[in-house]
Amino acid sequence: MDAERVIAAAQAVETPVATVDVTAMESNLAAMQARANARGLALRPHAKTHKSAFVARRQLEHGATGLTAATLTEAEVFAAAGAGDLLIAFPPVGEMKLRRLAALAERVGRLAVSTDSVEVAAALPEQVEVLWEVDSGHHRVGTAPGEATVAGVTALVAAIGMERFRGLLTFPGHAYAVADRAELARVAQAEQQVMLETAAQLRAAGIAVRELSVGSTPTASWTQAGPTEMRPGSYVYGDAQQVVLGAMTVEECALGVVATVVSTPASDRAVIDAGSKALAADARLSLLRGYGIAAGHQDLVLERMSEEHGMLVATGGRTGLRIGDRLLVIPAHCCTTVNLHPAVLMVEAGRAWWDPVAARGWQAIAAGTPGPPGVVDGATRLGG
Repeated sequence: MDAERVIAAAQAVETPVATVDVTAMESNLAAMQARANARGLALRPHAKTHKSAFVARRQLEHGATGLTAATLTEAEVFAAAGAGDLLIAFPPVGEMKLRRLAALAERVGRLAVSTDSVEVAAALPEQVEVLWEVDSGHHRVGTAPGEATVAGVTALVAAIGMERFRGLLTFPGHAYAVADRAELARVAQAEQQVMLETAAQLRAAGIAVRELSVGSTPTASWTQAGPTEMRPGSYVYGDAQQVVLGAMTVEECALGVVATVVSTPASDRAVIDAGSKALAADARLSLLRGYGIAAGHQDLVLERMSEEHGMLVATGGRTGLRIGDRLLVIPAHCCTTVNLHPAVLMVEAGRAWWDPVAARGWQAIAAGTPGPPGVVDGATRLGG
């Protein structure tokens, strides 16, 4: 990231403002696509990171086979942007979501969801395919590898038929809790092993497994041939989590929040106008100190945040900052930071423009979908 260029481009904009260095982003897109191609894997990025129609199109233009979404709104936005092959990696439950899912299935060439429940899968529209989720150690959604998954998939196939069962999916989210790079490698290798072994057991039982979907940004370096696709998400922008995990460098990070110093109450402390309403507050890594990295100020730690305030503390004794100074903070978590902003300032040599975070909130893209209470024709009606 060229922090100086980004800060200069945001000079006429009020802070805090989320920004993206487009050159760094494009480099990240090309590098991950090349990594997937070299291993014979399809790349299906998890686009919840950016929630942007523009960035989704760029991922597809770089060669992504399709996109992963976490919500129906995301999937609807990406379908409108031209994505014809979508995976919703979250179980859609409830009549309203199922209606939207059916409408979406009519608009794209291929649509799948992931689940670990025969009940959920049986309620899906018949055009929608299913990936069964395996718990490779994150202990969120998913059945245990081996016998539990074989039993679940056997029941699934009996309920919806072999043709709609696409394969297995897992997310190694526990990679974010590692203590070092050696443990990160073990997580990635174990993820791949349990998926390959479980797929072999299913095939031995006479069940075809067409796809094995794995991966995350921190484990992407160790993802090898064997699975059919990988689903990293954060790689497009990068964040402080990826930096401390060794998955990306500060220079490769494309997303930052430009903030202004509003107070210097002590020589070793400065306060910026970016708190938890502008920067992710879910710093969950033991390896990460604070809530972000101040680009060009490695001696500063974003130690605390309240809603509007960010407290920078100098490890060397003095911050060297004055009221009115601007700096760029690489957030702890890019996905949740993006979700806090209605638009992102995209910056490249010679120009800057606003990119709406189009899939961030509720949108009535699916025909006939009722809006939330108090919303009429896109405007909030006061008084209910």
